[in-house]
Amino acid sequence: MGFKQYIILICVILLSLSLCSETVLAASGSLDKGLSINLLNQDPDPVKPGDVLEVRISIENTGYDDIENCFLEIKPDYPFRALSGETLVENIGTLGKRSEDDRRKVVKLKLGVENDVNEGKYPLKVYLYSTGSKNKVSLTRELTIDINSESNAEIEYINVEKLIPGEKTKLIFGIKNVGNSPLKNSMFSWESTNDVILPVGSSNVKHINLIDVGETANVSFEVLTNVNTKPGLYKLDMVLTYDDIEELQTITEAGTVENQKRKTIESKAGIYIGGTTDFDIAFMERSSTGAYTFSVSNIGNNGANSVKISVPLQENWTVTDGGNSVILGNLQKGDYTIADFSLEPETVGQDLPLKFEISYTSSDGMRQVEENVLSLYAFPSTLPVGSKMPEESSGSSFSYKLVLLILLGAVSFFAYKKHQKNMKEKNAEGERIGENQMDEKNTDE
Repeated sequence: MGFKQYIILICVILLSLSLCSETVLAASGSLDKGLSINLLNQDPDPVKPGDVLEVRISIENTGYDDIENCFLEIKPDYPFRALSGETLVENIGTLGKRSEDDRRKVVKLKLGVENDVNEGKYPLKVYLYSTGSKNKVSLTRELTIDINSESNAEIEYINVEKLIPGEKTKLIFGIKNVGNSPLKNSMFSWESTNDVILPVGSSNVKHINLIDVGETANVSFEVLTNVNTKPGLYKLDMVLTYDDIEELQTITEAGTVENQKRKTIESKAGIYIGGTTDFDIAFMERSSTGAYTFSVSNIGNNGANSVKISVPLQENWTVTDGGNSVILGNLQKGDYTIADFSLEPETVGQDLPLKFEISYTSSDGMRQVEENVLSLYAFPSTLPVGSKMPEESSGSSFSYKLVLLILLGAVSFFAYKKHQKNMKEKNAEGERIGENQMDEKNTDE
């Protein structure tokens, strides 16, 4: 082989190697040219779910050639997301060769972190490429971001402070996620001392699939207490359990598996049973002097202490003797008493509304005021001697007359029967006397 042919063979081999190298580099998508990409720091470190993450990335050219028109780009995947108004691409210009001062650049970018991410380390993909006419580069790196997810919850509120014995009530618990990660697969339950409070129509356990960070989930129960429950403060024991994703991981043949265990939060609260009650007022009678008598009954499920009934200033009725209040004392549930008021109506002969106010101390020690309105027939204030009470209604007047007629008829009937009986006995006696006289006459003859 001559020298000329040898030179041609060498050129062909070098050209083939060059083409193969470019093909391999193009196929691998990595033309790094001696570039390095590193995470200088993250702020905050570690970052929490829902926070804004700021990363500072260092890019350095350790090669022997300048690289023009370089760009750094982040394409966020879960759990990272783009923020409105923040760029994900940074033009870093020319990276000088290893002996030059501009060989190194630092880029600062901001990202958002999703709320539902669990604690752990997550990859952030960074792309470096150039658009220059020579020394083009294409490089991909994954930076490790540390995320700290702290789960925590609390019973934020209970919608009622008091329960009335025997009265069905909707009891609502507000469960708030005060941690930095979502609460998953939560289970809430409660129970009261000696089962004084019991759920109606469901159990005392409710499940919640997800409570996001900062959110509050409401769980409600229909509850009932016994009518004979002694008033007082009773304890509610509450338990909340949920899945807690730990940073520790288990390596198995199938790969990496996250450990899950249940986290339990126990708390307690007080709820008062007792409180207010209800009253019923009924008209009983009116005296000839204008005093109206009323019955006052405690028809609720709680006792009432220091009960006072009053007739406030109103349009249709006036208290004539100045005594518009009567002290009734203590009324336990089911008890009743009477109260008298001297009243004068605005107009007579019709039904007028009469307003009462009942003030009392409830079983929880609070002073209560209840209003009650009774429709009352307005009699005249005075009645002349020999006059009759105004008729309350045509129906009642008719009833009175009917009863009187029946009584008179019955008396007349019995008097008539007795008179007939006496007449019959008298006639029979006369007939006997006549027969005796005839017998005596016949004997004398």
